[in-house]
Amino acid sequence: MKKILFYIPSLFLIFSFTACSSKTQSDIIDSNSKDISSLLQTLIEKEKEINELNQKLENCKNSKEKKWKN
Repeated sequence: MKKILFYIPSLFLIFSFTACSSKTQSDIIDSNSKDISSLLQTLIEKEKEINELNQKLENCKNSKEKKWKN
């Protein structure tokens, strides 16, 4: 009887800690995926800005070439 009284609380504690660690691990994975998603969005925005600046540089270069030809 003493063994059963010892095993039941022990099992309860083991399952409790396992559930807590699983939830923590899931939260970390979710957090990482949100971070990656945010970084990808920022990367896309920066690439658009770079493309716009490249286009402006190209336009400026073309306009200077036209001035020199005239």
